[in-house]
Amino acid sequence: MESAEKNLTKGPIVPMLWSLAWPTMLSIFFYTLYSIVDTFWVSKLSTDAIAAVSISQVALFIMISLSMGMAVGSSVVMGMHIGAKQKEQAEKVMGQSFVLATIMAVFFTTLALVFRGPFLNASGAIGTIYDPALIYFTISAAGSILFFYLINIMFAFNSEGDTLTLTKLFALSTLVNVVLDPLLIFGYGFMPGFGIAGAAYATLISQLIFIIISLRVLSEANRKVRFSFKNICFMPASVKRILNIGVPAALTQVINPIGTALLISIVSQAFSEPGATAYSLIFRLEMFAYLPAVGFGLAAMAMIGQSIGAGDTSRSLEIFKKATLLGFLSATGLGLALILGGRWIIAAFTMDALVIKYSLQYLVIVAGTYGLLAVGMVVSSVFQAIGKSWPGFWLFFVKFMVISVPLSYWVTQVLDLPIIAVWMVIAFSNILMAIVGYIWLRIQLVKATPVEHN
Repeated sequence: MESAEKNLTKGPIVPMLWSLAWPTMLSIFFYTLYSIVDTFWVSKLSTDAIAAVSISQVALFIMISLSMGMAVGSSVVMGMHIGAKQKEQAEKVMGQSFVLATIMAVFFTTLALVFRGPFLNASGAIGTIYDPALIYFTISAAGSILFFYLINIMFAFNSEGDTLTLTKLFALSTLVNVVLDPLLIFGYGFMPGFGIAGAAYATLISQLIFIIISLRVLSEANRKVRFSFKNICFMPASVKRILNIGVPAALTQVINPIGTALLISIVSQAFSEPGATAYSLIFRLEMFAYLPAVGFGLAAMAMIGQSIGAGDTSRSLEIFKKATLLGFLSATGLGLALILGGRWIIAAFTMDALVIKYSLQYLVIVAGTYGLLAVGMVVSSVFQAIGKSWPGFWLFFVKFMVISVPLSYWVTQVLDLPIIAVWMVIAFSNILMAIVGYIWLRIQLVKATPVEHN
């Protein structure tokens, strides 16, 4: 497969941002399709199965988020080495990132399997939702080391600027998942169906294929930075740099699914299964609204990481400004599209009138703030790119643990307001995070010097 790495320290910023972001958005789109396809086919089993898969995926997303955080640390350090033209060091960072991913995967997989019952209950798996959620979660958690490797590989491609190859690999993996899902869920001919378990098996098989092919591509001789098993090592000094960036980045990533799980639990308690199903379904659809934020955020991370490595902080400030604007405009457009087409999209997954009503109310109120949510997410990515991950963590912590979760509990359990009040709280948290985050990062970038990141 042809290599497509770029020198991200020179050239026009907007075209380069776009050239990195659109393949990344497509990659995340294909990855999101894993869960969307699962949800679509599982919806043919029962309404409870929809909520079971969605709730399980929220819980699993916590582990994925941890792996993303640590991969961010490796990606930033690797990108700085690339920008400084230190190829050998970059390759060693890539190798040791797999060591860290393996250690984390073993630890958190064990934790997830031991405490799966309480974890699912806390995520809103109650009543008839619990048993199918337990089946799906158990299988997915047992194979979660594949999630950790997949995310690690994704950030390795991103730090090199080779997002186009990544997109092709995700497209292939998603196609495999699309084919396997109905076969493993319902069976075909002599092959029995596995029900909700089949959806989990299909995802794991697809991810395994992605990993095998990706490692082969990363090992090719024409790569700017090559993967090699000889570089799977442990370098204390480099690991410390990765952890300094990766630990707060991991906590930042974890806040989102934990906050979402708590919100689903609050909605489930106040509005029963229709409320839980509506929010779980919207959570899956909302992943598409995150695409511009993730795409331009990761593009900015790669470009700023290499620019910092090359000692060019003024270019980093310009990258941030343009990435934020592009993320805002793109996410706002997607939000408007979901508002206009939401009824038809939701109807493809459920015909429950109350679920549809709750879902449409959410889109009308919250989707208009997706552009501001994108600003907050790009800001968090740029904080990570300059080696300062804690501010991004605090932005998301305040969004969920200070605003969204406490206020949602208050308006439902104390004031006994309708579900629309929860949606308004979420929209408000998006607005506040964007404003505070943008101002905070502008100040940090103006103060930043190359010495801080060496």
